Amino acid sequence: MTMETPKEPHSISLKVLRLSRPTFHEYVRLPQSPVDTELPIDPDAALSQGIQGGNDFLFQPLLKLPPAFGSAYVGETFSCTLCANNELPDTSDRLISSVRINAEIQAPTQTVPLDLSPSDEYQAELNSGDSLQKIIRFDLKEEGNHVLAVSLEYTEVAANKDVESAGRMRTFRKLYQFVAAPCLSVRTKVSDFPLRGLENEKRSHTRPMLFALEVQLENMADGPITLVQIVFVPKPAFDTTLVNWDASGAGGDRMESPFLAPRDITQAAFLVKQKPNSKAETTKDERVILGQLVIRWRTSMGDAGFLTTGWLSTRKRA
Repeated sequence: MTMETPKEPHSISLKVLRLSRPTFHEYVRLPQSPVDTELPIDPDAALSQGIQGGNDFLFQPLLKLPPAFGSAYVGETFSCTLCANNELPDTSDRLISSVRINAEIQAPTQTVPLDLSPSDEYQAELNSGDSLQKIIRFDLKEEGNHVLAVSLEYTEVAANKDVESAGRMRTFRKLYQFVAAPCLSVRTKVSDFPLRGLENEKRSHTRPMLFALEVQLENMADGPITLVQIVFVPKPAFDTTLVNWDASGAGGDRMESPFLAPRDITQAAFLVKQKPNSKAETTKDERVILGQLVIRWRTSMGDAGFLTTGWLSTRKRA
């Protein structure tokens, strides 16, 4: 009968902290106290009254850090800091050296190794109480479960120089799971209609084609976003025009970018016209491939989002 040796705890701990921008504090005014009350309460008593305790951080009364991991959305950049902390006491007879951190993202359809910043591969020595920090960034392009896998390697050597020791390499791995949800729901509709002056001509595959592309965007996130840009990138055989956002408002000023609260919907429309003497690409079932949508947005705190759709095509032509 063999006895299993209990596992020795690691000398280094690993912490993973998500990097995100702060959010605004939400303050609610108190109800007005009755006139004849003995203890009237100022309705502004719940509001921030400035910096307390001599804190020099100017925006303390206005901003707060997220209390939890928060939501991750497709189209945004997922950022984390990886912290390897030496937990050995100052009196320890061991030294830590050759600390190395590796990370990868396991997305629904692929596994992607991540670049770490700063890019130096090894930390020569990590003293007691010190930490090694790396930052990773990954553009979320798929919905569903994601796993951040972080591996840590380090070498333990004897602190006593009189003791000959080559040291031993130790390693462990941690997994952090999160879900990437859609930030924008994109719905499209393509309508085919004849060019002006050709309405009565017999339908032909050789005449120029004109399509109307209707796009509906719905904010699926928990917070508001501002749509910065929506562009239709056509195939070489087509020209395109955005007919509503590029229009001028009163006084000739360009219309402002739409602001979408959670579950708000906005629409855009494009005219897609075939160039003269050009040949359109088609699928095997004779659907005309028009192009792709490129959408950019920003959250209320300025985080950028980017989304590219697949190839948009028409219905099967008769």
